[in-house]
Amino acid sequence: MRASGRGRLLIACLLCLTGLPAFADQVAVIDPNAHYPEGPLWRDGKLFYDEYSASNIKSWDGKRTAIYWHKGGCGANSLVAFNSHLLVACYDSNALVELDATGKQIREIHQDSSGKPFVGPNDFAADGHGGIYFSVSGVYDLKAPISGAVLHMTADGKTIAEVANTIHYSNGLTLAKDQQHLLVAEMLAGRILSFPIGADGKLGSRTVWARLEDLAPPTPHEDAYNGPDGVKLGPDGNYYIAQNGSGRVLVVGEDRKLVRTINVPTPYVTNMAFGPQGSNIVFVTGAFEQWKAPFPGAVYRWSR
Repeated sequence: MRASGRGRLLIACLLCLTGLPAFADQVAVIDPNAHYPEGPLWRDGKLFYDEYSASNIKSWDGKRTAIYWHKGGCGANSLVAFNSHLLVACYDSNALVELDATGKQIREIHQDSSGKPFVGPNDFAADGHGGIYFSVSGVYDLKAPISGAVLHMTADGKTIAEVANTIHYSNGLTLAKDQQHLLVAEMLAGRILSFPIGADGKLGSRTVWARLEDLAPPTPHEDAYNGPDGVKLGPDGNYYIAQNGSGRVLVVGEDRKLVRTINVPTPYVTNMAFGPQGSNIVFVTGAFEQWKAPFPGAVYRWSR
């Protein structure tokens, strides 16, 4: 439901309190009571998104929200279209769940083809050839060993192989505009990595594509956990980076210069998706609180 005049005023007030510019006329609240929303995906004329702390997938049809799928203990964190199905990253149960077109679970995967268990499946990106890249983040703790990785699932869904590792909490990822590189958010290092894509989806040696501190000035109260969460290549050819902890999405050009920011009231911005109008409509998910239950959050529709 589009925000009323009173609702837009409330958004503006919240933005003022966080010290962010108030672009209230561009932001509407879709779901004001989401439980740590993540992984938005526009599909079949609806917006689908996860509620991580409630282990739900919810849908929005332009008028109302509804629970599409639930699995206790999953910790649903991201969604991606896979053939005619959906893949769900279950961060808490360390699994990928495949759903058919009706939302029925048809399989659950806990390890790669070598038998190595997943630790914190987090986000997805299509590889452009029917397969999927996904991040397994490791432990969300600055003091934990650096164990984040990227894995690749083949188009037939039969083979899953680790293609990069030793990433300080691998999170969002997207194909670059040239379709020859994979960009990966190294969240706890505050930067975006770039990997050349080789044969069979394998990745080459990494380089640093950008550091968040070089893209935009810091926001008040940033801490060591402030970093890139979801990353998407937009229909306009720009890169959209959810800056978790700063209440904003950074829109960055191919030249790695800031084009604009999308500001929302939730400080812990997690991810974004694009509607049928392309980059003129951006759906943004975020949480007001990421450390304490019940992890209140909201889903927004930004337009220009």
